Amino acid sequence: MIRFEMEKVPIITAKGKVVLCMVAFVTACPAFAFAQVTVDVSKITCKQFVLHEIARPRLVAIWLNGYYAGKRDIPTINIQALEKNTKEIERFCTKVDNLELPLMQAIEKVLGPGQ
Repeated sequence: MIRFEMEKVPIITAKGKVVLCMVAFVTACPAFAFAQVTVDVSKITCKQFVLHEIARPRLVAIWLNGYYAGKRDIPTINIQALEKNTKEIERFCTKVDNLELPLMQAIEKVLGPGQ
């Protein structure tokens, strides 16, 4: 009886495995990427603010604080005033009559114009 031995050749070489892993990684990356969203802050309502529909209220408040400070050429942030003002605006916005009010108008009603 004659026996033939065949050489075992790997189907995928080590180099091929690396390439395959890289391809799988690159194609999976977009699934993990976060979409960039542009928000027109002037259109945010009190309801969206207090219900966290746009972002956490604190993040929106920090952005708005910077916006108004920039308009007044003030390069500093008073953290305690920011916290106090945020709570006042949240309290104002949670009232049923104010839910549809644009947030920037609510800020002006609560803190005064240009605040």
